[in-house]
Amino acid sequence: PLAATMSSYLVDRIINHPLVQVHEGMTVTALDGATTLERITVTSADAELDVDCTALFSFIGAEPNSAWLNGVAVDEHGFVLTDRSLDQDCLGEAWCAIGRRPLPYETSRPGLFAVGDLRSGSTKRVAAAVGEGSAAIRSVHEHLALTADA
Repeated sequence: PLAATMSSYLVDRIINHPLVQVHEGMTVTALDGATTLERITVTSADAELDVDCTALFSFIGAEPNSAWLNGVAVDEHGFVLTDRSLDQDCLGEAWCAIGRRPLPYETSRPGLFAVGDLRSGSTKRVAAAVGEGSAAIRSVHEHLALTADA
């Protein structure tokens, strides 16, 4: 259900909009159209449905895909902790060895940076993620310079 993962004001606007159809629990299996989107096919375990449409918004949820990052500190929801969000308990021997705190966007693993939706405390918007990625480049350069000097 939309309400499980979205703010109620957004759910209300979506459900009450006369030009929006919500197909919960369906998988988009085909897009069709000559030069622009004209229809989609959605399927579930019980049905397949062709839907005429000119636009598609696919909400994939807000669960971070961080399980593959073994040994990296995450918050209670699985979002990756970075820089000021990392308390001393998250910083291990590697940080003691290099004698510094994490740079902006740096994770609990020195030299590994996280930006965008995966990062705990991020705005969860595309423009913000792009900006964070651009800003993190400065930290990457600083990390490389510090590593070269070591």
